[in-house]
Amino acid sequence: MANALARDRGRPLLIQEGPDLPSRVFGQWVRNPDYDEIKYALWVHARERTIAHELGHMALGHVGRPAIELATDYLPPESHDLAKLMLQRDCTDTRSTEEADAEAFASLLLRRLKGSSRTSHNPAVRSRLDEALG
Repeated sequence: MANALARDRGRPLLIQEGPDLPSRVFGQWVRNPDYDEIKYALWVHARERTIAHELGHMALGHVGRPAIELATDYLPPESHDLAKLMLQRDCTDTRSTEEADAEAFASLLLRRLKGSSRTSHNPAVRSRLDEALG
């Protein structure tokens, strides 16, 4: 699956432990200028599920973490209000939908790899998984 995504995206994909991940973050997909990277936390017990979840974000065409979250993670607390003002978004937040779809993709991917035939009710998730795995 990872190789298929790298090929489709036309760029390398690295999957590795992420010792620099913030606390409570299981995994993260990072789009670097010339390659993609999936990091997973050292303490995660279900690494395959975490990796499958991040692969789901990639396969489903998700755009990633909102800039305001990154800003508040790395800026001092006294700068958070200014960052929120500067990074206001008028569009509806789709993060929770993207997370749910990535979880559904991860479940389907792991079931498919283990030989189960149960499928998702979300046609977009089913379509991308079938396309990726044949």
